[in-house]
Amino acid sequence: MNSAPTSDNMGASDPTQVIPSQPHQHHHSALDDILNEEAVEEDDQVIECAEENDNKRRLELEASQNVLTNRDHINNDAEGLGLDRNNTFSNPPSYDQTFGNRLRCHGKIMRHNGNSKVTNVELFFDLVFVYAISSISEAMVEHLTWQVILQSLLITLAVWWAWVFSAWVFNWLNPDSYIVRLLLLFLMLVNLIMSAAIHEAFGDQSLLFAGMYVLIQVGRNLAVTIALHGHKLQKNFIRLLFWFSMSGVLWLVGGAIGGTVRNILWTVAIVLEYTSAAAGFYTPGIGRSVTTDWDIHGGHLAERCSLFIIIALGESIVVTGETFREHIHDPAVVGMFIVSFTGAAAMWWIYFHSASTEAIDYIERSDDPGKMGRIGYTYIHALMVIGIIWCAVADRISMEEPHMIPHHENEHGSGMIKVAVMIGGPALFVFGHALFRRVFCSRLSWAHWLTIAAIICATPIGIFCPLWATALTTTTLLLFLAGYESYFRSRILPTVSHQQVHEQV
Repeated sequence: MNSAPTSDNMGASDPTQVIPSQPHQHHHSALDDILNEEAVEEDDQVIECAEENDNKRRLELEASQNVLTNRDHINNDAEGLGLDRNNTFSNPPSYDQTFGNRLRCHGKIMRHNGNSKVTNVELFFDLVFVYAISSISEAMVEHLTWQVILQSLLITLAVWWAWVFSAWVFNWLNPDSYIVRLLLLFLMLVNLIMSAAIHEAFGDQSLLFAGMYVLIQVGRNLAVTIALHGHKLQKNFIRLLFWFSMSGVLWLVGGAIGGTVRNILWTVAIVLEYTSAAAGFYTPGIGRSVTTDWDIHGGHLAERCSLFIIIALGESIVVTGETFREHIHDPAVVGMFIVSFTGAAAMWWIYFHSASTEAIDYIERSDDPGKMGRIGYTYIHALMVIGIIWCAVADRISMEEPHMIPHHENEHGSGMIKVAVMIGGPALFVFGHALFRRVFCSRLSWAHWLTIAAIICATPIGIFCPLWATALTTTTLLLFLAGYESYFRSRILPTVSHQQVHEQV
């Protein structure tokens, strides 16, 4: 018999028989695949079932007949069984051979259900952003002006957007697939070039920076759109491709022209990209998406964002250690070294002591993980990352000039700029963390808001006192908040019902 069994009785067929491939009777165009999602899912199940049974029969027949070293024996045995002599095990599994299905490779590149572990190749990919964050903080320290602060803010938002959308994409893709790994490595290379251009992003290398950024965003979404042909997620990436292509024009034109026009176009581009997610990536002909369309492995995305916080905190550690090495015999620098390290440890404690674990538990239990993924991890985490980078810059400033009084050395406003960074960094981090906690916890954290108010009220200390006093004040406030977080979890939280704490917003 040369007729292929149906999907219902395929698993019950004789495992010693090799069933030649026979195409399905129904053919789908690319547009039909996109619109008829139920039919596509049924076809995918048939494809996977056919692949599993084909592999099973292959292994069983090879083991029973010992034909690994002589392929002719396979044909003879198949002929003796009345099978098609031309059917070999190297043939692809039996499914539709139309152009659309030849492109449909998502059966092999998608993550398996429940496989949300962060892999080594993803950690390797994140290493590039260590260099990116270091480049941003160094550019701020070298030329600390209001203009540089705004430029660094725009670059930080772009770097974060490039990383977080890669994290979303590889939340669905299987890093063990060679295709996915090659895509990750290619993106690493492009990200590395983009990071190298950060120092001169508003100078001679503006077009290089813009070109690499557009290549990351457009190239990644184009590749995934092709790879997910016929998959229900393809429409989401078509939307992303549409929006990033529009903003990409602004990035490239701005990088080519330079000057004030570049600054305006890049600002419009980054605003357009950040508002696109809130607008559901509305695309003509497809419409907008809702958060339930972004069915993610919540724990995986949460862990990836937590690791990026570690990367940002690592910049503070590197800056602290490097400056201490250069001024190791100065008692004031030694004192600031301890204060800076304590501040970084306090921020780690505030984020990781309990909040990150509770957030992971919440997003894994949520019926709409895409909602928290968009609000809590995509948007709010950007605030914390900016705050940590500013704290790293503040550590460098306070360790290099611990006795400087901004009010006495306020040439060209440089003193006030240093105060703004030293006060703004911790305040942004605590503000972002307060919003983050509010996403998964119904209780309003008054301790966070009081800490923000206290940090802002410390501005006069920053203006009229030495930098070491400002650093000591902000670090002390962060320590108080970290202590309260521990007290809240050990004393107050056990008295609150689990339902009240994890009530969905």
